[in-house]
This record gives sequence, C-alpha cells and structure tokens, in this order.
Amino acid sequence: MTTPLRTALAALLILTGSAAAMAADLSSGKQLPPAPALPSFYSWTGFYLGAQGGYSWGSDKIRQLSTTGLGYAGAFRDTPGSALGGGQAGLNVQFDSIVLGLEGDLEALQERGGFSLGRSQRDWQASLRARIGYAFDTVMIYGTGGAAFTEFNLRSYDPISGLGGSTQVSRAGWTLGGGVNYALTSNLILGAEYRYTDYGKFDPTARNSALGLASEQEAKTHTVRASLAYKF
Repeated sequence: MTTPLRTALAALLILTGSAAAMAADLSSGKQLPPAPALPSFYSWTGFYLGAQGGYSWGSDKIRQLSTTGLGYAGAFRDTPGSALGGGQAGLNVQFDSIVLGLEGDLEALQERGGFSLGRSQRDWQASLRARIGYAFDTVMIYGTGGAAFTEFNLRSYDPISGLGGSTQVSRAGWTLGGGVNYALTSNLILGAEYRYTDYGKFDPTARNSALGLASEQEAKTHTVRASLAYKF
C-alpha cells in the first residue's frame, strides 16, 4: 500500500472516530459547551435632553456714520466674551457605525462690548443643527452645522450732534463645528464641542431718526462648551 493511500486512510479513521465519539456524547445526554457570548455595543439611537455650559468670545466690526451731513464718525473692532449656560434637546438614529441626528439648543450669556461711541451687548443665543457622527462603541465623534439665532442691543452716541440712541436687532446666521460624545452609562452622555458662528453684516438703525447717526456691524463668535445629557 502506497504512503499517500495510508495517510488518507489514517485521516479517515481519525475523523470517523471523532464523529462517533461526538455521537456517543450526544446520545448519553452530554451537551456541548455554549458558544462564547458576542460583545454588546452601545446604541446611540434615541431622544435626549441635557444641560450645557461654556464660554463664547466674539469679533465685532462696527462702522459708525453720521447722517447729519458732517461726515464719517469712525470704525471700531471689539472682542467681547462671556460665560454661557443653557439646555439642549436632540434625536439620534444609528446605522451601523454612522449616527445621524438633529439638535437644538438655547443659551443665556452676558456678552458686553464697548467702543468709544457706544456699546453692544447680547443676552441669548440659540441654534438648530444637523449632526453626523461616527461611533466607536461608547465614543462618538461628530460634525454639526445649521442655523444660529441671537439679538444685539446697540447703544450709540454721535459726537457731532451730541445725541444718542439705542436699537435692538434680531439676527439669524450660520454655525459650524464638531465635538465628541462619551456614554458614561446607558443613559448619561458627556459631551465637548466647539462651534464657529457668523451672523453676517447688518445695519442697526437708531429708533429716533433725528439722532443723526447710523451703524454697520459685522459679528462672528467662537464657542466652546461641555454638556451632560440623558438619553431616553
């Protein structure tokens, strides 16, 4: 008998013996050991509510004009900043490792900026944004972008006419940023985020047209925040 044939017969006998032993174990009532459990992965799908806090700093360009016919008053650059706090609500839907979401927030702040001929301030800001993230189990990195809203309160003084006035301007702009979320538990989510916001260029007009002044303002902000949310 040739060597390859002997090898094939030996392998067949071993396989036959193993199958017979397994059949004997099953017939005697013995059970095979259970398969190891597969690891469970965190699901980001769900609605959540949370609170947040952080810091916002801006870059305002302000041009002030005199409408009394006596010429140009001046241009100013300001960098107001403020701590902030507020709340957020959102919804995530996960597809494999991709997480799509929608989030809105509302925050209070006390941003005060000053220049030689007036003062600008903001007391609140809000946003409504889409989010797209990539999940590594309990950690998710994401980008976010959408619409931003705020209100500017501007007080102006015209050194030529000696008059002053104030106006309130509601603005909508755009915001873009990114962040990271970490699931502390199945319900608690910790987050950190940075966003850039641009409210564009606008022309506040004093309430009293006899004041003899007009302004042009361009506002941009940077914001960093930390958050803690509860996922239902």
